[in-house]
Amino acid sequence: MDIALYVSLLVLLVSVIAVFFIRHKRGGRYYLSKLVKADPILNMRKGEVAITLYTSAADKMKVFSAFIHEGIKNGGLVEYIYPDEESEIVRAKLKEHGIDVEKYEKRGTLLMRSLAEYYLPDGNFDKDRAVKKGLHERTKARIKGYGHIRELIDVGDFSFLNSQWKKYLNYWDDPKWGVPSGVGILYEPFIMELTAINVGGMSEAQVAEILKAFGGGRVAPTKLIDLIEWKEAFSKSVGLTHEQMLGRKFLVEFEPTSTYEKPIKDFVKEALANVESILTFTPRGSVIHTSLAEQPINFFLMSSVSAPKMITENEILLPANNTTLILDSLNKVLETHTSTNVCLVFDSLSELLISVGLEKTYKFTKYALEMLAPQWVTALFLFNPNAHDLKTVSSLKSLFRDQLAYRKDGMHVIRIP
Repeated sequence: MDIALYVSLLVLLVSVIAVFFIRHKRGGRYYLSKLVKADPILNMRKGEVAITLYTSAADKMKVFSAFIHEGIKNGGLVEYIYPDEESEIVRAKLKEHGIDVEKYEKRGTLLMRSLAEYYLPDGNFDKDRAVKKGLHERTKARIKGYGHIRELIDVGDFSFLNSQWKKYLNYWDDPKWGVPSGVGILYEPFIMELTAINVGGMSEAQVAEILKAFGGGRVAPTKLIDLIEWKEAFSKSVGLTHEQMLGRKFLVEFEPTSTYEKPIKDFVKEALANVESILTFTPRGSVIHTSLAEQPINFFLMSSVSAPKMITENEILLPANNTTLILDSLNKVLETHTSTNVCLVFDSLSELLISVGLEKTYKFTKYALEMLAPQWVTALFLFNPNAHDLKTVSSLKSLFRDQLAYRKDGMHVIRIP
């Protein structure tokens, strides 16, 4: 057997044995498994409000189904109000996405009504009556012991109010909900609300006016989930559709003085709009960590600790110089996220090179790519080539089929087979 091949196989075997040992010590259970959990699929926390924009071209039911499924799975009551003309199709689509509508309706866990049924029982829109009804249903949910209530209100294009959307705004922003009017509806953690708006037939000016009125992600605490612009926010910048991007593992070269956090934000937005889990490995306090800190996604933060340590609900510290532990953390994450596509950001290979050197970084990257091989995993590996010599740059680049570079003038495709 060739000596070089023998050494490579030996190194790989040692890595596998080390990972196996770490996972099975401490009474047969690897303690990191207690820290790793699936992140919320829509990046919404309890107590938050989001406005979702869509058109007929967007797969809104994929997003809505995930929102509903998570609510039921986590012990919540889900209320879904939809346009009257979609009464039959929404049920069919929920079933298509794995939700047993009849079972959950019978249990009382899922409440489904059309806009007219909920807001216009006598043919008239009565704002005070609607607010009173909403508050009453939240009280009942508490009494019944639900962990939280999720309200999904698809107002369509506001045709149920003859396109007079300001009537709905006055209801949505009414101070009877518990806070002064004008700042959006601030809920306690028991409530989570997603309001969906079909802007397909509206002008840009109309959409801008509606977004401004409803907060649209710019007035706390309202968040914006744009299923139109975000669907291919990252992939279109590299000449791909979202479907063409899935399963690729990109090496993304960047210049530290550029706004390289922008494409990473776009990558996260695209994952969000396509109902995909988002995971980020990055040095603690990095540009990427800071720019994505407001997103409730799982962060694995490389630092000077000697063992994994949870510091917040969605932040885990990992030893920056222990590639075996980092790999095992990555493996545990993949085992946890098996029911959806996964989008992963590893930032950055340059930090790892400084910490453990080229040989270990090369082996780590090679093994990580093997672990990430499944088509349901899409990954970005960030790398600053200007911080290293040509041999180092060439070695790492040889591992990636898909290569990009983000410079001050934007994204460049180096190689996409």
